[in-house]
Amino acid sequence: MNETDLILEVVERGSLFSPFSARECTQSLTPIPQDSLRRTINGVLVCVGNKGHHKFQSTISCKDKAPPAFENLWVGTHLKVGCLQSLTQTIPAGASRIFLEREPLRCYAYDPLEKMWPIEKVEGNSVFLSPGCPGGFITYRPWLRMVVKHYHLETDEWEASVGWRLELEEE
Repeated sequence: MNETDLILEVVERGSLFSPFSARECTQSLTPIPQDSLRRTINGVLVCVGNKGHHKFQSTISCKDKAPPAFENLWVGTHLKVGCLQSLTQTIPAGASRIFLEREPLRCYAYDPLEKMWPIEKVEGNSVFLSPGCPGGFITYRPWLRMVVKHYHLETDEWEASVGWRLELEEE
């Protein structure tokens, strides 16, 4: 039985979750500010940046009965994160294939009336839809390769609980 849908794996060692260490987790995904807005000589506001530099930072926190396996988890440790936070993008009408910016862990497609639309298969970042898709949305939980920036552990002795917060940045 999984206690959480969140997946945290050290690239060389596996899962960080010991029993009772990751129930009711929360996760935020925030774009890392890489781009900047500038005005052209004619006063038009434009975004100056590189699409390849669009990355996320994430904060994951939890309060449970035991700590996760954070021993030997240091700044710079590489993790593979199966996110709790979903991303959504639009599906154009008639599309049979959608390319996602990040590899999906789980995904589902639905039309504007929230009717689920069948997904034929997923290969890497490509999602193949059943023919005749009326358009709509695809929502997916991404796999992200991230690096540890900081973490924090705390224990409440009388409540017999351990809290933790993990700050990550996408590679």
